[in-house]
Amino acid sequence: MFWIISILLVFSTGGGILISKIDNNILIGNISEALWNVTQNQCICEMIQSNGIISTLNYFSTNQTCQLFYTNDSSILIESNVNSSLIFTNQSATFIAQNQITSTAASTTTTTTTVCSVSSQSSWSQTATTIFGSQAGTSGSSLTLLSQPIGMYYDRFNNILTVADSGNQRILRFSLDNRPSVATVIAGSNGQGCNMNQFSLPNGIGVDSFNQLYVSDYNCGQVVIFPSNSDSTTFGTLLGSVTLATLISISQSAINDNIYVASLNDNAVYKFVGGNGPAVLVAGGNGNGNALNQLSYPVGVYYDYLYTNSLYVADTSNNRIMKYPSGSTIGTYGIVVAGGNGPGSEANQLNNPRSVLVDSSGALYIADGINNRIQRWLQNATNGTTIVGGTLGTAANQLYFPETVLFDKYNNLLVSDRYNNRIQFFNLTTC
Repeated sequence: MFWIISILLVFSTGGGILISKIDNNILIGNISEALWNVTQNQCICEMIQSNGIISTLNYFSTNQTCQLFYTNDSSILIESNVNSSLIFTNQSATFIAQNQITSTAASTTTTTTTVCSVSSQSSWSQTATTIFGSQAGTSGSSLTLLSQPIGMYYDRFNNILTVADSGNQRILRFSLDNRPSVATVIAGSNGQGCNMNQFSLPNGIGVDSFNQLYVSDYNCGQVVIFPSNSDSTTFGTLLGSVTLATLISISQSAINDNIYVASLNDNAVYKFVGGNGPAVLVAGGNGNGNALNQLSYPVGVYYDYLYTNSLYVADTSNNRIMKYPSGSTIGTYGIVVAGGNGPGSEANQLNNPRSVLVDSSGALYIADGINNRIQRWLQNATNGTTIVGGTLGTAANQLYFPETVLFDKYNNLLVSDRYNNRIQFFNLTTC
């Protein structure tokens, strides 16, 4: 659907505080602090009492969540989101999203812009464009080719994609502005191994609020951190050991980022609190099984700090997606939110799900590996819908074991098509 953004500027007399409010929109950037179970007025008070350190906030009315942002964010983006408010204060001038939004203390200003938001009616082109790698599915090691891409991270502010090129033991970064482009190696590419400048089988990747890169290495059983300016010559720093580490999710739900990593071997998900060790169990860890406090060879993990404040796990061998509340532990029982009806290709089934993503409505987007499709599972639904893929092959409407699905800043779909050695782009056609 389309949302019209309107800005309301409120002024007090005698050089008081300027407040700009945008309904149904949120700010994406570096979070200083998050608060829960507060009113919008309490959220604003926290912002004002910060003595200028905080100048912007998101407020989500559906779950009474407040997110406070640093004054000097260098890269920020506005996104539409139902039942939310974006509020500015303590600034005489605000220039955001390429000057689409402007406020001054001299006069009251109102402006509008149109934003396309994902809904239950959204649809995407059924034929993809290959934005990196071989359209024909050929693997390779040049800086225009891939070998079994797995994890991805998308930088909304710069429209840049980072990919775990697992078969080439390297992490690549490339721009989506001028496709096709030649990638840059930002970590690895020094042969197969477990030294701090090498990878054996990189799986998950993520970037924290300080632009540090995190990489989980499946074969080496470790998570390694690289600085924001890393390249193939850079030696990383060991964050911690996780046996058969798969995908990563990074939450900016508090002052310090939390790093979530799935362990295939331990049938568990671990959290590095504040980006430090030791790792803490937050899901599973009770043996391999299908009880609600167990997992079976999990691969995907996603902490949704924007909308539902919950942890989601692609419980791969149980062919289901599990959901856990914030603050979950080894003793927490999750709930099944998709699949769980045995392996298969029916609408109520999944077959080797690899990763999961959540939108503003709580709908799930699942890379359904063996079914070679991306499934959308609406909140509280008992069935999913195939939005792209569904058959195995190299054609533009086919996939071969999709690993990761992401949205770009325009809500187009990005899919790492693992055994086709390519990244596929599915254009959003209907909001």
